[in-house]
Amino acid sequence: MSVVWQQVDAPEDVEVSLGDVPGPERPGVVRRWLWLPALVATVAVYVAQRLVENPSGELEMWLMLALMAALAVTAVAALVRYRDDQRFAQEDRSAAALRSDARAVTGSVTVSTRELKDGTMLRGLLTYPRGDETAEDTWSLLVADGDSPGPRPDDPVAVWWAPDSDTVVVRYHRGWADDVRRSAS
Repeated sequence: MSVVWQQVDAPEDVEVSLGDVPGPERPGVVRRWLWLPALVATVAVYVAQRLVENPSGELEMWLMLALMAALAVTAVAALVRYRDDQRFAQEDRSAAALRSDARAVTGSVTVSTRELKDGTMLRGLLTYPRGDETAEDTWSLLVADGDSPGPRPDDPVAVWWAPDSDTVVVRYHRGWADDVRRSAS
């Protein structure tokens, strides 16, 4: 599961409708299409290797090394493209499911902190009701210096999930969390 955090500016913004969920961003052009020029280079080196008559041992070695390098770059770039396409399709399905059938619940989080030079890394477990069962998803959030503070251990959070989605959206504000705790007491 993927957890998307939204730290809102005011307590009343936590329970505002999820609205239009943005679709995933496509990777850059170089990342998507690097396999094509690498494939062309591989074919060119292979053709050059076949066209050279009576190559010296050194030239044959360099052509073979060039062929192997071009083939390796082609394979890695094609694998990156394949994984990017899979991730994009999964994130697009999740966004569509959240747009059409988002369900709002209140969950809670466990929190562990680690101080970094430019902020605090928060990690933990998100627990929320998901249909007839209780879902538990790991999460992480980098809170930069000067940003509003992240959740405290066992704080309530607003969670949006959809039955066909692998992504949940979590909204949080400390004032809202304090109001929920007071109303539950």
